[in-house]
Amino acid sequence: MKRMERIAASLRLFTRLSAFVGFLMLSTTTLLLLRIVELCSGRRFDRATLVNVYCIRLCRILGMHIQTHGQAMECSGMHVCNHVSWTDIPILAAGLPLRFLAKREVASWPLIGWITRQVGTIFVKRGAGDCAAVRQKLTSVLAAGECVLVFPEGTTTAGAGVRPFHPRLLGAAITARRPVQAITIAYHRDGQPDCLVPFIGDDDFVAHLCRLLAKPAVQVDVMFHPPVAVSVTESPRELARILHQQVSTGLETLREKHHWEAFCRAESGRAMV
Repeated sequence: MKRMERIAASLRLFTRLSAFVGFLMLSTTTLLLLRIVELCSGRRFDRATLVNVYCIRLCRILGMHIQTHGQAMECSGMHVCNHVSWTDIPILAAGLPLRFLAKREVASWPLIGWITRQVGTIFVKRGAGDCAAVRQKLTSVLAAGECVLVFPEGTTTAGAGVRPFHPRLLGAAITARRPVQAITIAYHRDGQPDCLVPFIGDDDFVAHLCRLLAKPAVQVDVMFHPPVAVSVTESPRELARILHQQVSTGLETLREKHHWEAFCRAESGRAMV
C-alpha cells in the first residue's frame, strides 16, 4: 500500500508541477505583453479581472477545494485575515478584487516577485521601520476606492489559533473612513487541521510547493464576517480587538464543523459494517 501511495504521490507531483510551470509561463507572458501595451499606449490597465482568473486557476493546480461562508462586502474597504501560508493570497484573490501586502523579500523571489509587483502588491519591511509610509499608502489606496487585504498578525502561523492583531496599519481604514471586513481562513484534511499547508519558520518555498503538489486536495474554508464600520471606534487598538474576536470565533466554528463532519463519517462507516 505504501509503495502505491508513493507512486500516486510522484504522479500527482509530476502532473501538478508541470501545470504549475505552464501556469507561470502563461501568466508571465500575459503580464509582459500587457506591460508592453501599457508602455506603448501610456496608460495603465486594470488587472483585477486577470488576477482573479489566474488565481482561480492556480488554486485548482494546488488542489485547493474552497468553500465560502458568508458574503464579501460589496463596497470598497479593508479586509483582514488570519495568516497561515502564502496560499492564503491566491485563495482570497480568487474571489475578491483586491490588492495585498507582502513582505519585502517576496519582491526578490525569481519570477514570482516580478508577477507580484505587476499586480500591484504593496511590499512591507519586517518590523515597524516603514509603518508610517505603508499606512499612508494604504490610506490613499482605500480613499481611491480600492480593496486592500492586510494580515494583521504580521506573520504566518500553524493555523491552530489566531495571534494578536497589530493595530498600526488598521488606522488607515479609520483615516480613509472605509469599513473593515474580517475573514477567517482554515485548512482541513480528513476532518483535521492540516499540518502541511502552513508556511512557517525558515520553510523553503520550492520545497513547500512540492510537498503541496504531491498531496491530495485540501479543504479550505473562507468565512466572511459582518463588516465593521469605522464609526464604531476611532481607536486602531479597539478595532483590532473587535476584528480579532471575529476571526477567532470563526476559526472555532470551522474547527467544530469539521470535527462534527468527521464524527458523522466515522459513525456512518461503522453502521455499514
